[in-house]
Amino acid sequence: AAICLSSEPDATNTRGNVKIGAVAYAPSAVTIFEGIKRHLNEGGLPSDYVLYSNYDSLVEALEKGEVDIAWNTPLAHGKYHLRSGCESQTLVMRDVDVGVRSILVARADSGIESLGELRGKRLVLGSEQAAEATILPRHFLQAEGIDIEKLTVVSLDGEVDGEGNPCASPWHVIAALEAGRGEAGIVTTEAWKDFQADESRRENLREVWTSPAFSHCVFTASAEFDRARAAKFINLMTAMKPSDTTCAEVLRLEGAGAWLPGSPEGFETLIEALKKR
Repeated sequence: AAICLSSEPDATNTRGNVKIGAVAYAPSAVTIFEGIKRHLNEGGLPSDYVLYSNYDSLVEALEKGEVDIAWNTPLAHGKYHLRSGCESQTLVMRDVDVGVRSILVARADSGIESLGELRGKRLVLGSEQAAEATILPRHFLQAEGIDIEKLTVVSLDGEVDGEGNPCASPWHVIAALEAGRGEAGIVTTEAWKDFQADESRRENLREVWTSPAFSHCVFTASAEFDRARAAKFINLMTAMKPSDTTCAEVLRLEGAGAWLPGSPEGFETLIEALKKR
């Protein structure tokens, strides 16, 4: 287990462009971060961005100070937080990143109506790089008395883009369940909502169990990143309005209605689970 120490941050990174790191998770990443860059620059916070091919590289870049702020998945944020001695700043999140839950869904013909009926069934899990698809559900289900290691697990880890776009896991899990590769699987609230909106498919699967809430993607900074610049970044990002064409496009492509101030709350369970690995 990591030993978490606290200390007063140094006021560094106070001059020059704020460097934002992100993963090129889709072609739209360029449009998104060009829009964010323009918005920040117009707001008086000179900035630029760097795109990486995977989240391990992004975490390493933040650790080395090659970027000041990183747009992280929950797992990338958790990894950095532990590697930094449990010191990081959670700056900004999308509105859809708050109160996320993992959901256990089952095929309608599986006979699974409760967690206790998972025994002898195949459980489909997504990318190991997606905390909401593997690490958190395992942790929550263990608390419910379910040992996933004793179940027949169908892992899609090798089939899902775990480095560039691990958050696509839930849709891969749903496809695998509909194809009959398993009787139950883990998805997220967002994917489940989208699936239920499809009247032609909604009767194929049903919800069995829902996890406690947790937070998802977040802009992370080191503890040493200047607090005044961090505050300005938060203020400018949360001031994005759909009435501004550039901001509207950023929000649309990120599937969000607004940016919200980040908080360490919502990541505690993930940090706890990562310490036990």
